[in-house]
Amino acid sequence: MKGKELEKSQRINLGTGNIKFSERTIIRVNYLFSVLFLVAAILYLVRDEISLSERVGMSGLYLFTGLIFFIRAHIELSTTSKFAPHFIISEKGLKIKTGVFKKSDFIDWGDVKKVELGHYKIGIQDKTGLQFYPYQTRKETSINLKNSIQAMAIHRGIEVENLLKR
Repeated sequence: MKGKELEKSQRINLGTGNIKFSERTIIRVNYLFSVLFLVAAILYLVRDEISLSERVGMSGLYLFTGLIFFIRAHIELSTTSKFAPHFIISEKGLKIKTGVFKKSDFIDWGDVKKVELGHYKIGIQDKTGLQFYPYQTRKETSINLKNSIQAMAIHRGIEVENLLKR
């Protein structure tokens, strides 16, 4: 999707799926854990009471864990990262990426026969059959996502079934 097509598309990043705390709180806690593990790595590295191999090994483990928390906060939980799980709804089709390390799928609206909107999942029926795409996000984001997909599908003349209203 380039040029004018990109301008007509709507990108919805999924962000955090935890509903007990705000997104900002979850991201801050991940950054805090990242800093704590990085400090622990440095402190473990300068300890003299233990062997060199244990210092290097434990420091490396703490460093790795701290980097995982940092990457999670900065990429996966971000609502602005281009690598975060997202849906892109455009005139041409629907691009779905439900995980950071998952491959994105592009579905052309011309191939879609029916769209099913379920509880934190989107079902797309095309010539190959019905495929469900489960995702994790907050309630408001899920509602926004489903409304956007429904509006585009109706605009394209595609049948939409809301599985939640059964």
